[in-house]
Amino acid sequence: MDAEKLAAEAAARGDKAGEAYWLGVQRLVNEAPPLSPEQVARLQVLIWTDPAPHITAA
Repeated sequence: MDAEKLAAEAAARGDKAGEAYWLGVQRLVNEAPPLSPEQVARLQVLIWTDPAPHITAA
């Protein structure tokens, strides 16, 4: 997700509240400290990836 892109889309629709929301999200992300290697390792456990796509019968 790209907060700047979402803010620009909201602005294009004339949605000032949406634009302000996404710009606020982007500001918070920019101010956050980087994750430590331990935090990254813990988060990776939570991210499930499917090594092979499921094929459904037609």
